[in-house]
Amino acid sequence: MKFRTLLSATILGCGLALGGVAHANDDGKPAQSVGEYASDAAVTTKVKAAFVGQKELSALEISVETNNGVTTLSGTVGTPAEIELAERVAADVEGVKQVDNQLKVDPAKAN
Repeated sequence: MKFRTLLSATILGCGLALGGVAHANDDGKPAQSVGEYASDAAVTTKVKAAFVGQKELSALEISVETNNGVTTLSGTVGTPAEIELAERVAADVEGVKQVDNQLKVDPAKAN
């Protein structure tokens, strides 16, 4: 009897845990394969490296995230020109299909 109770509790617990993971992952976005995720991670790394190469940009102030080839830039920079430069630099990186530029200007960060 104890074995059946333990087995039932284990199966129920696993079902709830897996159901929760499946539900948490259902955010309305298309699921990515491991290959797509790795490719997006590589694109993000390339974009960040390209920012480091630009003395006009602070790579630490710009967050980069890539999902299905769409690279999203967020954070704050000092001038509107830096927003435009960041978008151009990101768009020129191989693997970037589109840039979603959500950068904001904070004049306190101007050089």
